[in-house]
Amino acid sequence: MIIRASLPHYLVCIPPRNNLTLQPNCSSVIYFSAMKMIILSGVIVLLAACGKPSTTSIEMITAPGQQDSLFKGLMATTQYRVPETVRDDSLAFLVLPVQASCPACRKKSIDSIMKYQVNLPANHYIIIAANGGRKTIRGYFQEQNYELPIVRIDQQLTLDSQNLAHQYDLYKDKPTLYYSRHQKVYKKVAAIPATVRADLCEFFSGHRPLSE
Repeated sequence: MIIRASLPHYLVCIPPRNNLTLQPNCSSVIYFSAMKMIILSGVIVLLAACGKPSTTSIEMITAPGQQDSLFKGLMATTQYRVPETVRDDSLAFLVLPVQASCPACRKKSIDSIMKYQVNLPANHYIIIAANGGRKTIRGYFQEQNYELPIVRIDQQLTLDSQNLAHQYDLYKDKPTLYYSRHQKVYKKVAAIPATVRADLCEFFSGHRPLSE
């Protein structure tokens, strides 16, 4: 004999050998199993997305306070070499932390600096940052069989041997480029291995490749 108790509709009591055992209805088991699979799949997708490295290097700066502070930091780090007469113009800055950058990004950045050292675009400025003075900076260039860039671009080149760029929070651990107008930084580009070639191309030639 089957005894029905006042239980939820999806449970019935089946007495095997004097013991009452609750067994779920088959449709309920399938439903809850499916829900578990959906939730588990969502968690896996979320974790995979969180663990995937970013391939985007461009950040638009919109907060007025940040725009101003970044520009002031760039002026201080370049020792105010940017003439006052052009500070309202469109300017571009490349901050290369030779010690903090990954080898691939550092190599491509140094190669580009040396390639364009005699025809660096107007209103473009390079900051090479490191702890340890000019000797440390020179060592990284010599690793690639270069000497430091020639004096011809001296007014557009700052050897930041005191690492002021780090003090003003102008980089983390990668080459970083800034674009400004009217003494406000509106775009920041933190180069990563997947984008560094395109990032440098935009800085030195004025255009960004369609495909990276």
